[in-house]
Parts: sequence; structure tokens; C-alpha cells
Amino acid sequence: MARTAGGGSTATGGAFASFRAPGFLRVWLGAVLYAFGIWIERLAIGWFVLDTTGSVLLAALSLGIRSIPNLVLGPIGGAVSDRVPRGRVLAVTSIVRAVAAALMSLVVIVDVATVPLLLALVFVTSSTLAFHNTSLQPLQAEIAGPTRLGNAISLTSFGQRSVGAAGALGAGALIGGLGPEPTFFVAALSLACAAVVFAGLRRPARTSTGRPPLFREVLDSLRLLVRIPAVRLLLGMMIVVEILGFSFASMLPAVAERVLEVGPEQLGVLTAGVAVGAMFGTALLVFTTDRLPHGLMLVGVFVTFGLLVVVLGNSTVFWLSVAAAAGIGAAAAMVDALQWIMLQVSVGAELRGRALGGWNFAIGWGWLGPLTLGAVAEATGVPRALTVSGALLVLFTLALFASSATLRQWRR
Repeated sequence: MARTAGGGSTATGGAFASFRAPGFLRVWLGAVLYAFGIWIERLAIGWFVLDTTGSVLLAALSLGIRSIPNLVLGPIGGAVSDRVPRGRVLAVTSIVRAVAAALMSLVVIVDVATVPLLLALVFVTSSTLAFHNTSLQPLQAEIAGPTRLGNAISLTSFGQRSVGAAGALGAGALIGGLGPEPTFFVAALSLACAAVVFAGLRRPARTSTGRPPLFREVLDSLRLLVRIPAVRLLLGMMIVVEILGFSFASMLPAVAERVLEVGPEQLGVLTAGVAVGAMFGTALLVFTTDRLPHGLMLVGVFVTFGLLVVVLGNSTVFWLSVAAAAGIGAAAAMVDALQWIMLQVSVGAELRGRALGGWNFAIGWGWLGPLTLGAVAEATGVPRALTVSGALLVLFTLALFASSATLRQWRR
């Protein structure tokens, strides 16, 4: 089984060793500003669609459609990441999302065909994810070095999740006090700042001399999904957790309004709970990712994820729901970071972008979760929809752990 090149955190220079690598602080700051804008935009969209239409299904769809472009663009983004300077890709994707967030504010002000136009803009902005993430994760390995890969990804994830609490609370307060228009504008400003930070990153361009055409590298990306057993296993797990686990986020506005009977400010607190939990989850990874078996960690996080989704669906006590959301946030953040680490150590350095392209392809199936959850919630209620989803995730994980020697034996 693939292992990281380095040993524990002591061998790689401590928990914050990656910050000593030239350029890593700039990448970290850009990623944090980008995440801040995304947290704000996501909460504003979900609440506005539910509040305007009264439809749980449409509110869930506003999140679910974010994953659809990855089905086609995931492998393309991975191939582009291995050819084009990654800082340039990150700057372009950030500015595209900034412009889209500003347009969302304008659409709400004009108030004509608002929901369809907002959903169309969400689809457009989501198309950038296939290029953004496949560049951000390998870039950290490129800057920090292979022995600090787990540390670098954990630190960046920690920063991105840390600002989520401020983004969620701020968005909830802005929507409650001033409405969605300034909320989208704040998101646009943060994303524009991220673009400026990424644009100042100077990394040597990778030569394309002697490389096959882009379409051939895209086909190689698709073959990678099935050729390497470890990659195949990880991406299969990611598809399932996207559908059964991560779709919980599409239900948060409905949990707030229909189950807990609270307003946008409390939705902000609930979403901030997810962000705070994610912060602690990634902080835990900073100190443990080079010490504990990654396979067992991933299984434990999957099971915890599913159980807490059941709790969130059935709690009618606000602060218990916030606690469950925090636990889910920790699990979700750890799933992402562990997948990014495990995928990259499963392939050579020249394939890291394409491996992450496979990850984006996997999360592209996530739209099935919000769509199904929204339909079930409309028919039977939010609690039952989340209970079924969480229970299925637990059962899947336990069955996979029992049947997969690869997962049980995966170390670091």
C-alpha cells in the first residue's frame, strides 16, 4: 500500500512546518479568502431560495446542482492542472466566482426570474470547482514537498474551515438585517481578494514539450479511475459519501425553518456550527495525519458522519442540532482532507492533478443526494429523509470495511 515519503510530524518539522516553505503562506491566504466567499454565497443562496419559493426540493437543488459540472469537467480540470501554472488557474477561477457572486446581487435587486437566474449562476460558478481544486491540492504538495503533503493539506483545510464560522454568522446576520443583496456582494469582494493573492503567486511553469494532446491526458485521467485499485476504492467511497453524507448541507435551511422553526440568523449559527466542527476536525488532522492509519481513520470518520446525520434529522433542540452539525462538519472536513492526501500518495507526482480530477468526477455524482433528499423530505418530512440517508452511509461503510483488506491495511 502506498505510504507517504516522510515519517511523523517531528520528522517533517512540526505541526506548522509547511508555513516555512516559500510561497505556502500566499497559497494558504488565497485559499482562506476563497473559502470565506464560498461559505457566504452558499448560505445566502440556500436561504433565499427556500424563503422565496417555500420548496425544500428547490433549496436542496440549489446546492445539488453545484456538483453536476464535475461529472464532465473533473477529468479535464485534472489534466489542465498538470499542464498550466496552477497559480494562474486559481486566480482565474476565483475571479469568475467573484463576478458571478456580484451578478447574484444584481439579480436579486432587479427581481425578475430571480430563482432561475440564481440557479443558472450557481451552475456556472460550480463549473470552476473542477479546475480550482485540482490545482490547489497538488500545488500544496509542489510547494511544501512530498514529506509535508499531509501537513500542508491539513493546514490549508483548517484555515478554510476556520473562516467558515465567521462567514456563516456574518451571512446570517446580513440576510436578517439587510437582505441578500449585500450578502452576495461581500462574497464577491472576498473572492476578488483571493484572485489578487493567487495572481501574485510565482511558480515555474511546467513544460508541455513532448506531452500528449490535452484530450489524450483527459482519457488518461478516466483510465486512472479504474486502473489503480487504491484510486478506484477511494473514488467509489467518495461517490457514496457525497450522495448519502454531504447532501446534509442541502437540508440545513429546511432543518432551520421546518424542524427547529427558526430564522436566518439561527441558520447562520447552525451553519457556523458546521464550520467550527470542520475547523476542529482539520486541526485534529494536523497533529494526527502522520501518526494514525489512514484507512481506519477514514472508516471511523464515515461512520461518525452517518450517525450524526441521523441525530441532526431527529433533534428538535436547537443547541443539540448545532452540536450535531459541528460533528458533521468535522467529519466532512476530515473526509475531504484524507481523500486528498490518500489519492496523492497513491500516484506519482506527475499524476496528482489527474488524481484530483478523478475526485472531482466522484463528487460530480453528489447531485443525486440533494435531489433525492429533497424529494423524500417533501413527501415524508426532513427527519425521515436524513435518518435514512445517515443510516445507509453507516451500513455501507461497515460492509466495505468488512470486505476490503486494502482499506483495513492502509497505513500512511
